[in-house]
Amino acid sequence: MMVAIPLLVVCSLVFVSASAQRANGKTTKSPGPNMCMVQQVIGTNEKFFTHCVAQHLKMICERPTFLSWDCCSGYEKEEGKVGCTKVKPLGNLLETAGDLGLSQFSQHAERNNLSHTLRHEGAFTVFAPANEAFAQTTPYERSLLNPAHGSQSLLLYHVAPGKLTLDTFHARSQNFVTLYEDKRIRVNKYAYGVATVNCARIIRADETATNGIIHVIDEVVKPLDLQGNLAERIFSDDKYSQFQLALFVADMINQLHQTDRTFTVLAPTDQAFAKLPREILDLILTDANTAEKVIKRHVVRGVYCGDAIVVSVGLKTLDDSRVLFRCTRNGLYVNGARVVDRDLLATNGVIHGIDRVLLPDSVRQPTDLLDEMNVKQFMALVRRAGLEHKLNNVSNVTIFAPTDKALDELPSSAQAALTSDPLAVDKLLDYHIVKGRLTENRLIGDLALDTGLSAKIKVTVFRNGVAVNNAKAVGPPRECDKALIQKVDKVLVPTENTLMDLINNDKDLSIFQQAMETSGMSETLLRDGSYTVLAPTNMAFSYLNQWRLDEMLNDPERVKKFVDRHIINRMIVKCEIPEQGTYGIASRQGDLTVFTYDTRNQLLVNDLINVDSPDNMAVNGVLHKVADVLKCSCELGVTMSTRYQHRTSSRRHFHRLRY
Repeated sequence: MMVAIPLLVVCSLVFVSASAQRANGKTTKSPGPNMCMVQQVIGTNEKFFTHCVAQHLKMICERPTFLSWDCCSGYEKEEGKVGCTKVKPLGNLLETAGDLGLSQFSQHAERNNLSHTLRHEGAFTVFAPANEAFAQTTPYERSLLNPAHGSQSLLLYHVAPGKLTLDTFHARSQNFVTLYEDKRIRVNKYAYGVATVNCARIIRADETATNGIIHVIDEVVKPLDLQGNLAERIFSDDKYSQFQLALFVADMINQLHQTDRTFTVLAPTDQAFAKLPREILDLILTDANTAEKVIKRHVVRGVYCGDAIVVSVGLKTLDDSRVLFRCTRNGLYVNGARVVDRDLLATNGVIHGIDRVLLPDSVRQPTDLLDEMNVKQFMALVRRAGLEHKLNNVSNVTIFAPTDKALDELPSSAQAALTSDPLAVDKLLDYHIVKGRLTENRLIGDLALDTGLSAKIKVTVFRNGVAVNNAKAVGPPRECDKALIQKVDKVLVPTENTLMDLINNDKDLSIFQQAMETSGMSETLLRDGSYTVLAPTNMAFSYLNQWRLDEMLNDPERVKKFVDRHIINRMIVKCEIPEQGTYGIASRQGDLTVFTYDTRNQLLVNDLINVDSPDNMAVNGVLHKVADVLKCSCELGVTMSTRYQHRTSSRRHFHRLRY
């Protein structure tokens, strides 16, 4: 390969006179007739035509590009005139090659008695290497170009019968017979107009001659069958010996012998395998199931040459996962692996050597996945406490990993304890690791999960997600053979308290506690279940007329209705409430309870009541402390359908209602 930076290829020629082209989203007019837009990557001497691309790429391989103008094919400048007004006479293939400055190609054609063929026969398509391509040929390639008397020159492998314009290359991969012993040449067409010939990039296309077409390419190419199929190519190179062994263990060698399909193989070098932990390396090289998973992650259907990648592309591997093939200033990368040996051609595909093994999640350690899930503080705590082994020595569990923001929101005392005390981190892990893999099919509402502590975790399923306790699941989970890992937006804090314990232990809820006792509901909130309690504070009760309050607290039937109005037979945590819109659910008493946020992101109940202390978790539900008592719809004199459209500006009026 001559140039490290892949460039967009020329598309079919379009004459630009007064017409406008688009570049960078803005209309750019040609500076003169018969001029074509040329795009160049800053920092290189390479330029290429983009006159058929509606919008040029601002960056190629992380390098900025700029546009200029040049004469379109078949035209040249005349002194004193704007644009390219002089029409070049159309010549034969050899003359056209000379006009394009392809002196080395012309010399080799003359030397091998091909000048008559290229002048007078045809029609042919010539894939003509640029002068620099000939300068980089090996002694072996030069011997094929200029063979002993009686042998065909490799130059004929660059000539195919017929006129094959860039538009002719309609499929991702096509083979065309050449004049070199009827051997076939492979053309691949990719996004952004990129096309390659045996992975050599077409750098100028569709140059018309009287007896054919010339495409300028950046390499001298050799017949594919001189290089063998993918399996033969891999097994002929000692630096892929570990990959060879993995192919053997996985029983996938025959797949790479297939001639009716093409593949791109991302082959890790022996140095790449040496970077693996010994335990995983041994598993890949001895266990057929593991080896097959790893090999399939490194094989992509179809041929993707290095120059196919001008920005990035997601490729689907044989295990139905996706890898990101991208071009950077420093070269090509597949995910985090650098391509160190590109474009090793085979009859049924291409091989790229890479410097890291692309391990599928299934064979990786939980800590490897966690490192990639952007839970840096969580992993820092684990490593500081020396507890990586606790995460890696699990089996068939789900790990809940708090985000960095979740850990930042902990009280400073809790953060200090986790930072200084390994036992605190150990306890944190015990509560964040539950038995079994909580896949989507297993996540059902009100499920209680066993942890490493006696305290359980409650699952809530709602329309826009899933919560464990009051922590919302963030993003899709990752899964390996040992564990399923789910990121959550809060730290899970274990509790042994029931809802009634929370009420009994909070002096600010003493009046509500009295109402609970009078109503006979205290026993209910001591038992297992899944409830939401909207507990009015003592301040909330202070707004009520005292004699009406005393009257209610001494009437078990009325106080039971009051208490039931503040309890929901389902756990509703704060993250379940949509940021825009409302969430309504019936209380035990039957009234509709509506949760919403105001413009200051304050959680409200029934439009008016502030939730001052949300998400107090208990073993049997959640308690939200509220700033007012909930009024009964039966005493408002409005229907349920209109009740929560009603707005009251005066709390004084609100608290004159009977309870």
